[in-house]
Amino acid sequence: MARTARVYRMEFANGNPKRGRRWRGRRIAQRASNQISGCRFARGRHFLMREIFSLNDSQWFLGAVAPQTFPAPNDFARVEGWLPATVPGDVRLALLALGKIPDPFLGRNNDASQWVDAYDWWYRRDVALDLQENARAFLLFEGIDYQSAVYWDNELLGAHVGMFSRQLYEIPRAAATKGMHRLAVRVSGGKQLPSMKLNPLERAWQMFAGNILPHPPQAREFPERYATLKCQMSFGWDFAPRALTCGIWDETFLVQTRDAFIRDVWVQGTPDGRVRVTLEVDATRRCDAHIHFRIAPKNFDAAEQSFELPLHLEQRGAYTFALQLDKPRAWNPWDRGEPNVYTLTARIIDSAGEMDARETAFGLRTITLAPNPGAPRNAAPWTFVVNGQPEFIRGANWVPADAIPARVTRDDYAALLQLARDANINLLRVWGGGLKEKRAFYDLCDALGILVWQEFPLAGAGIDYFPRDKNYRALLRQEASAIVRALRNHPSVVLWCGGNEFIPRLNRHVTQILREAVTERDGARPFKLSSPSQNESHNWRVWHGYANTRDYEKDDALFFGEFGLQAAPNAETLARFLPDASLTAPDAEWTYHNAEIEKLRRYALPHAAPTEREIPLPEFIAASQNAQLRGLQCAIEAARRNKPRVAGCAFWQFNEPWYSICWSVLDYARAPKRAYYKIQELYNPVLVSFHYPRRPYRPGENVRGTIWLVNDTLRDVAATLTVWHNETQALRQAVVLSANCARAGAAMEFAFQRGANALRLELRGENVFSTNEYDLNFFDRGSSNPLRGLLQSAAAWLRTRT
Repeated sequence: MARTARVYRMEFANGNPKRGRRWRGRRIAQRASNQISGCRFARGRHFLMREIFSLNDSQWFLGAVAPQTFPAPNDFARVEGWLPATVPGDVRLALLALGKIPDPFLGRNNDASQWVDAYDWWYRRDVALDLQENARAFLLFEGIDYQSAVYWDNELLGAHVGMFSRQLYEIPRAAATKGMHRLAVRVSGGKQLPSMKLNPLERAWQMFAGNILPHPPQAREFPERYATLKCQMSFGWDFAPRALTCGIWDETFLVQTRDAFIRDVWVQGTPDGRVRVTLEVDATRRCDAHIHFRIAPKNFDAAEQSFELPLHLEQRGAYTFALQLDKPRAWNPWDRGEPNVYTLTARIIDSAGEMDARETAFGLRTITLAPNPGAPRNAAPWTFVVNGQPEFIRGANWVPADAIPARVTRDDYAALLQLARDANINLLRVWGGGLKEKRAFYDLCDALGILVWQEFPLAGAGIDYFPRDKNYRALLRQEASAIVRALRNHPSVVLWCGGNEFIPRLNRHVTQILREAVTERDGARPFKLSSPSQNESHNWRVWHGYANTRDYEKDDALFFGEFGLQAAPNAETLARFLPDASLTAPDAEWTYHNAEIEKLRRYALPHAAPTEREIPLPEFIAASQNAQLRGLQCAIEAARRNKPRVAGCAFWQFNEPWYSICWSVLDYARAPKRAYYKIQELYNPVLVSFHYPRRPYRPGENVRGTIWLVNDTLRDVAATLTVWHNETQALRQAVVLSANCARAGAAMEFAFQRGANALRLELRGENVFSTNEYDLNFFDRGSSNPLRGLLQSAAAWLRTRT
């Protein structure tokens, strides 16, 4: 039986004089006859309910035309041959399925698909329509990449620029006749993307900086990618190919309603059960109606709750309602409680029946950023406080799961996110060079209790700035607002960030627009100007600066936002995408797939025989993976030992978008590297760590260090600590860890032995099992490159100036 709150408040955002009036709720009659199932709503006896028809299938066709400047005239008739296609999809995926291009992820095949960019493309399919009297029909595109025009039969419904904003078109009543219709979408090819328009000073700086200053290819001054708000990675990155994706990359639907259409449902909920619902409604007429809300548990067991109240409907308006839930259940990160998710269904009903209905998921939680205890005065707040409790971030950087994002399915997201959860990761930073991911990603993060740090699609503006013209600012405002509106109901999303690695002072025109979008469209989550920002580090002195991995222990940032080392994937994965000749030693084929061979050797060789420069491939793979493992161990343990002054860390990177030799701990085939399994230990909410000088030791010399105990949970932990040096038990004692703290424990000293020197730590108690291990024979013998280290430090300083 559904429960009904006794009293609630109704407010009208459009200034209706009834604002603030109190209403008494009454139980909804015949609720069972009006149940909503999935995304298609059933027909009643006397009225039409919302119907959603999926256009996500293989009933589409694809054809090429000569490129034209956007917006282009209707040249549909010039398509000479149509090929079968699928939506969601991409031109390259359709051509690959038909054998028109080789798999661009294998070998150097990506070069063979670049011709695709030289054409514009049409998608078409037939759509059957049968509207009842007073019904309306809408076409909904969740994402078209990147410049597009939508036609119904031969009538232009609209042209659009932007990869991430939803496109919604009402089919004109005169064009919505019963029968079969043609839906067609024209998409500009990669060669027609906007280009940068530089003034003489900017051109001079581009030439000077490009020739004098060292930087990776994707960070060239004023690159063409700045002119678009497309996935920046698609222009090529140091872990991704150049693949200018093009097509209907996200879901598409035909929606039928009566004479009212709910454009948006915005739900804000707090753990005390207060729920604020804002509906944006488009109606063909003014009328008196009722609004019905049903709130039901989505992933837990509890009673449904229902609310009903009168509504005076204007033709276009936003309506806000304040509801109170009985016995509310908060949404929590997985390591702090249950990630409880609710489903809200809103139904507008008049005397003739249901006018429209809309469903969304939401959670009850709060999020703030608080100052870090022990941080300098005037430092930026970096402590994530979820539902009133500080949460240490054990995070990872997430990049698009595929360089052709149309290919990513819910199952793909589910597999990757379960691997993240299994690694004890509690936050994913959705990197600014990537995407607003598809809805399934955020739905799954909600269900798994994984926090999301969401960045806007801006990245890598090194020491220059994004465009400042009026058209670019308008496009940025459109895309940023759309991203916030699409994601704001997801309780997993806890932080907005302007983007990746740009200088806020040079981009105030950008950060102002982003801040306004966040404030106007959300207002409940913190906003960071960029990453890194004040008191945050992207520590690339290690790797790009060739620094010793001990450098991680010197990092004085309050949040470690990026750090990592490349590692080769397993031999089985290498064999999938490299020719046989490249499976003996790193070569140019490795470089094509992003390997930075000199740096790989720099960090891998200390894990191999010290006198050998070239080593067999299996040993090189193992050495590079061990180097990655030990580097991440050094950085993560440094962050966790310094809790709460350090609020968290996020290693670079969790996944990869194609077959790459890069910083990921999972390769494109989802095969874990050795570091993945180490992350499971290092990110255990209860960690045992040994802090000691990382240097060479002689046999018989004493190794001195300190056991550290870290507890990220909200309960005290009693356990037994045991330490083994090789096979000898060196310590066994009972310990108690206070809730949510890090502290130094026992001091240890033991003699370094000839041969193996493995140290294993184990913490075992009721509901607690934590292990860690060290190879004391290993130490990083390398030293930093002074010039590169200086440049990395200077870049980091510039990026964190606000």
